[in-house]
Amino acid sequence: MDWLSNIKKIKKEKNLTNEALAEKSGISLGTVNKLFAGASADPKFSTLCALSDTLGVSIDEMMGRKRTEANSFVNNEYFEKYMELGEEGRALVNRIITEEHARVLREQSTVTYSLDVPKTRIIRLYNISASAGTGSYLSSSDYTNISLYSTPVTDEADFAIKVYGDSMLPKYTSGDILLVKSAKNVEVGEYGIFSVDGESFVKKFGGDRLISVNPAYSDIPLSEFNQVVCFGKVLGKLKK
Repeated sequence: MDWLSNIKKIKKEKNLTNEALAEKSGISLGTVNKLFAGASADPKFSTLCALSDTLGVSIDEMMGRKRTEANSFVNNEYFEKYMELGEEGRALVNRIITEEHARVLREQSTVTYSLDVPKTRIIRLYNISASAGTGSYLSSSDYTNISLYSTPVTDEADFAIKVYGDSMLPKYTSGDILLVKSAKNVEVGEYGIFSVDGESFVKKFGGDRLISVNPAYSDIPLSEFNQVVCFGKVLGKLKK
């Protein structure tokens, strides 16, 4: 840092210690020590102004810059106005500059838009509903492909199916689209999609029976039927 060497040279010529320079300039001793130790590669403008005043040189001279119309701090109209301000005025300008500089840095570090497109996946939505009432057949070929946003729940789902009937109220209502993970069995207390002698149901598994949440409907005792198949576990329902 050539400018730092130049400031050290001027300070030595003025026979000033760091303590004396801090006291005369009003800059904290810690800031002065950091500056001359090379720890402040980009000192604040207000610090440079205070140093130049104390050392009795222009900022251009202090920074080792050649004074030209193009780059001189002194010839800059804003700097000249700044130098004419009193202590209170300079403090106000310094605060505004500091706040605006911080705001610019925040904006530069904030992503204002993203080119990322939310991931989607396609699963089957069976066109024939799983009954929450009288029962219907879940066909393996009658379905429509639907696109879902990728989430921990939708990523786990293998297919979707609509609910028909009200035996699962208030848990599931007629028209709800359920997300289902393929499974040959579910745990007691879990909800699943079942085929009972060719009729498909969404029910709560009760071990020896399929339970209807709505008390107006009877449970289905599994021992009374010849063929019971579990299609999968219900993970949840899609938002309408």
